[in-house]
Amino acid sequence: MVFGELIVWYLFLGGTAAGSFAVFSAIDLHTAFSHANDPRLARMPRGCRGRRACSMAQRRVVATGYAIAFTMLVVGMLCLLADLGRPEAFYLLFLYPTSSFVSIGTFVLTLFAACLALSLAESALVLGPAWERAALAAKAVGEILAIAVMVYTGLLLENVIAVDLWRSAWLPVLFLLSALSCGCAVALIGVCLCESRAGSLPWIRGLSLADAAIIVLEAIAALMCAITVNAASDDRPFDALLSGDQAWVFWLGFVGCGILAPLAIETSALLARRNHASGIVAVMAALILVGGFSLRFVLVNAGVQTAV
Repeated sequence: MVFGELIVWYLFLGGTAAGSFAVFSAIDLHTAFSHANDPRLARMPRGCRGRRACSMAQRRVVATGYAIAFTMLVVGMLCLLADLGRPEAFYLLFLYPTSSFVSIGTFVLTLFAACLALSLAESALVLGPAWERAALAAKAVGEILAIAVMVYTGLLLENVIAVDLWRSAWLPVLFLLSALSCGCAVALIGVCLCESRAGSLPWIRGLSLADAAIIVLEAIAALMCAITVNAASDDRPFDALLSGDQAWVFWLGFVGCGILAPLAIETSALLARRNHASGIVAVMAALILVGGFSLRFVLVNAGVQTAV
């Protein structure tokens, strides 16, 4: 498999879409089950419980988030198809499945896309009780598939034997945490786009707290990835990211935009016990997305260069 610029976009868009779905479906599932025994909901018609359990603000934010995630996933899949060289032969992966990561990933990605599409339809349209129950099941199954997609993007690189830079068990963990952070960023953008000041404050506070914890874990995973990659090879391939041609992308894009800047903004808000203005939150979310793309860009490009 050739790793070009389109693969970088696929890794970023596919991972971010999966991370976004993981965040929004977790919110929806928590809302649905936490209100399951609410006596007020018990007196309502069964078909109304799912939507009535959510506030209007939550429905707007979630619908916007699912729409962004679905758009990212479609564009990412188109990038993957274009990079195959023969996109018209894509159906062969379904007709002749194998045990390769590409074949398995195709099925996982397709099932995940179906769960995301159903969740988007349920959040944006008024559907019947049967569709609402189907969407709830899709969100539960899609949560597992989303984690698989996020991890798969890292496994796809790790199992390329010719590239020492990618040979670390921490790489899928790093991609998982990065995708979850990008998912929180998409959720924060959705909150900013659907801002109702009273309804958005708990969202911003909760998402910022979750993202700060994820970013700390992401930094630890990046450090462990660097240690294990350099320890496994005398050439110390991870040093190509720290001081090579790709160093400025790594330090400015991933470390600066993806780790330090958002962590500083989120920590300052948590310490002050107040939320930043929506403009600052939107900028922070954009920086997180820049960091997520930079991570994949620098890993793919540096890996290809060191393998040549």
